[in-house]
Amino acid sequence: MSYRPREGAPGTLVTDLPPGLGARLRPLVPHLVEEAVDGIARRAEAHSQPLEAAHVDSVRAAIGTAVHAFLDRLEAGPGAERADSVARTFHAFGQSEARQGRTLECLHTGMRTSAAVAWRRLARADSIDRDQMAALGEAIFAFQEEISTAAAEGHVQVRGAGVEALRRRRARLLEVLLAESGTEPEARALSTLARAARWRVPERVAVALLYQESPRQEGAGVTVHQEGAGASAPVLPPDVLVDLDRVEPCALVPDPEGPGRLRSLERSLRGCGAVLGPTVPLAEAPASLSRARELAELVRDGVVAGPGVLRWSDHLPELLLSRDTALVAELARVRLAPLAGMRAPQRERMADTLLAWLESGFNANEAAERLRIHPQTVRYRMRQLEELFGARLREPGARFELELVLRARRLLGPFGPE
Repeated sequence: MSYRPREGAPGTLVTDLPPGLGARLRPLVPHLVEEAVDGIARRAEAHSQPLEAAHVDSVRAAIGTAVHAFLDRLEAGPGAERADSVARTFHAFGQSEARQGRTLECLHTGMRTSAAVAWRRLARADSIDRDQMAALGEAIFAFQEEISTAAAEGHVQVRGAGVEALRRRRARLLEVLLAESGTEPEARALSTLARAARWRVPERVAVALLYQESPRQEGAGVTVHQEGAGASAPVLPPDVLVDLDRVEPCALVPDPEGPGRLRSLERSLRGCGAVLGPTVPLAEAPASLSRARELAELVRDGVVAGPGVLRWSDHLPELLLSRDTALVAELARVRLAPLAGMRAPQRERMADTLLAWLESGFNANEAAERLRIHPQTVRYRMRQLEELFGARLREPGARFELELVLRARRLLGPFGPE
């Protein structure tokens, strides 16, 4: 792809400088370049990131090219203030640095160092007056900005293309891992896909379905709000595979039970929520997705609620009771038949009292606290319930079934006339 300088971008101003200045500065170029390279190397070593020899040569060549290009402009005079070839050169340099996985810090540091060295040298010279020094300083820093901008644009162009390509590879890997074909991906193929996606293959994972705080009811699960450009997408840790373009936006979380993992995931969601399936071996990732869908449906229906990450393993009773609602409704109809003759408001009060009494270990005072009513009211209602249910309230099996269906009523609502 050819580079086109930004329309209207200014060239370097050299109108106030003497034409011979470039020729007088030319002998300084080798020293300027080496001093700049030495400064870059010392800075890299101070940060415990010494430069490779090939990188040093690349930066040395770029700085030398920049300095000579600037002097060429000085010698050519005002008629050559705009030289698109220089911008193209540094646009290409920025692209090269991005392909090598490097930043542009070395180029920026080198140009600043070269400008500072040139400024110091010229400040001691008698052949240039104060006005010319000011014009030269302006020209140097304008030129530095020009080539830095060209390099940054080239760098961003490659990095942007690289980021998009990596996103596609990671989405493809996620698709393969979550495919419900019943056959595991071949180990060698999986290794190749993971390497291309820059993803370390873990032993255990969990699948998270993602949604915004006000989830939109759509399809079989909870989905991320796609409407409105203002919605911000979550930025998850780099070892998490994520694809927000799926029908069910989701993420594959490695080592989900590791120290601080859940907290880190919640911090990364930035206003989104998630339902997290169970932790499974990597080959069983589709099973974790299936379990996450079960919990996501309860979230969508309002049965389960809460901010942040909702874990499948924390909601097993709700999942169990909602598994076969027709069966639970029939059990409720049979076991709560003694309440069927009451008016609906009274039936609700008696059912709530019976559940609080069972959950409190048959303690009327504790049940009253749960219901926020007087203990005497609980005792009065329990005498009525004992008349209705008789000996069944003293049978462990019957009490278990009653608590089961009453908890289901609280979660899923009444199952029609009991």
